[in-house]
Amino acid sequence: MKTSRGYVAWLAVSGLVCLAITIFAASAYVTLDMSRARPALHGSVHYGLLVAHIFTGTVAVLAGVSQFWPRLRARHPRVHRVMGRVYFAAVLPSSLLGLVCAQLSLYGLATSGPLTVLSALWFISAVLGLRTARQRRFAEHRIWMIRGFALTGAAVTGRLWGMLLGALVPAGDGLLTFATANWLSFVVNLLVAEWWIQSRGYTRALPSAALSPSISSRSAQSSAFVA
Repeated sequence: MKTSRGYVAWLAVSGLVCLAITIFAASAYVTLDMSRARPALHGSVHYGLLVAHIFTGTVAVLAGVSQFWPRLRARHPRVHRVMGRVYFAAVLPSSLLGLVCAQLSLYGLATSGPLTVLSALWFISAVLGLRTARQRRFAEHRIWMIRGFALTGAAVTGRLWGMLLGALVPAGDGLLTFATANWLSFVVNLLVAEWWIQSRGYTRALPSAALSPSISSRSAQSSAFVA
């Protein structure tokens, strides 16, 4: 499938936005100063888990953006594979750390609920993406990578939703705004990802779609044998 200039431009702009927001969000934790942490914490252990989650998540965003660059896949497949390994090595621990941090949240189910669902889906998509790559089922791998990065990008879109909701309802309940932004961060991303998968025709290359000719061929062979 030929890559259009519009797609490349959109990818470049969205990639830069993702990188900028991710680096800005992670910058508060570079000094390891617990007083600069944005959420309320139980203590130093909670802070350590949060920092590990944030920095592995940052690596996941940085590596994930590179995976969608068409020329990298086409011209430098080895670099693409290496960055893919880096991506999985970051997502798997970050998603598990996200699950733990969600349970430690001091804000109750309103925030722990969406973060738990997001982290679980993120881990599952990474496992399926890694498994399909190892089994060389690349059509399925591409689909799971799109879904997985949609979940990875929730770290970015969550902040955008938070700013938008805060601007629309400046006098609203802060906790409700935060919880709503968390849900929207990955639900909308997944809906967009599924639209993208369907609109680009990626599901047509799945084994189930390729199974029919195989069955027909076997039936024809059986008929010929009987005849």
